[in-house]
Amino acid sequence: MHPRVQREKRILETMIHTYCREVHKASDLCVECEDLIEYAEKRLLSCPFLKDKPVCSKCDIHCYNTKQKDKIKAVMRKVGPKMILTHTFDTIWYYYYKFIHKSQKAS
Repeated sequence: MHPRVQREKRILETMIHTYCREVHKASDLCVECEDLIEYAEKRLLSCPFLKDKPVCSKCDIHCYNTKQKDKIKAVMRKVGPKMILTHTFDTIWYYYYKFIHKSQKAS
């Protein structure tokens, strides 16, 4: 697995764990959040771009279904702003990739 994809997978897991702890008040992941991690990882690993992957918000392929997209957006809205304090390096990389990559389409 490409290091960039590994980083993105780790960040997703961290964000969903934090969200579950704060919103669902669960010490361990609840079933809903476990399912979201599993779904997000499947989508990430099936991305046609992989090592050249843009951040999802910059991609022209919207591979999440509506229900899961709404869930991941809720996670990112709640936890995303806190990531700069708790995972500074990962946040800097996210914005680096967000601004250097143009929109991409699968060939």
